[in-house]
Amino acid sequence: MTNLNSQLNEVRYDLSDEIGSLRQDLDAQISLFSTVETNLGYENGMLTLNVAVVPKELSTGETASISLTTGENAALTDDGSGRLTGVLICSPRESLEPVVSLTAGGLTRRETLPTLWTDELFSMNGVSHWLMEEGTTSNVLSLVLSAPENSALQVETVTVEVRSAILDPAAQASLLGTVEAIPQPDGSYRADLSRYLGREGGYEYEFWLTLVTTHDFDLWLSADTGEGLTLRSDQPVADYRQGETTSNRSEGDFTLRAQFDLS
Repeated sequence: MTNLNSQLNEVRYDLSDEIGSLRQDLDAQISLFSTVETNLGYENGMLTLNVAVVPKELSTGETASISLTTGENAALTDDGSGRLTGVLICSPRESLEPVVSLTAGGLTRRETLPTLWTDELFSMNGVSHWLMEEGTTSNVLSLVLSAPENSALQVETVTVEVRSAILDPAAQASLLGTVEAIPQPDGSYRADLSRYLGREGGYEYEFWLTLVTTHDFDLWLSADTGEGLTLRSDQPVADYRQGETTSNRSEGDFTLRAQFDLS
């Protein structure tokens, strides 16, 4: 029975692989294009979607375009090799669902391309570290930020949110205030949190980070500045716990992600 079950599992895995391959083959046969290439970029505060497709069949006089559900669109033109290429420029957003249209004589053939996600472009990694002062840990939090190689984000302001820590992860921590982190000559940022730390009694704080980039946009803003693409940590970047006689701090790696209004 054990051998039989093992053989049945192997057959199931083989069938699953074959079904997956068949689906890929069917999708390729149904597609209007033999080749599809897409690439996302970020320039001057706007998303750039570079598209290149090779139609399996293109009628005389048939025109091509790339569009989004928002109505933004751009023409695709033959680059001389049979490839239709173009660049669609649009405002930053969480994802894009591009559609390529081939039109001739009042008839249009359309194909929706795979969804493109912008998380990699609109994110930064960081490290937090409590600075030392005369052999003891100070109340200054140092922050080092780094963007992916293909990101063009330029930091304008870095703000640390001070929140009272709540043990229940489903509860909303209470915002006590914010401290702007000051840029340093070495490219790092420092936030002096002395006004919240060092007092007597028991308390616990979490520190969240909000970053605003230099480009101005009308939409998807979650900061009170009223302008700029905002990146925010999805978890505390550091914390501070004060007991009656002892205190404890944490620091480490974190990720900042863009905040989009999805309502």
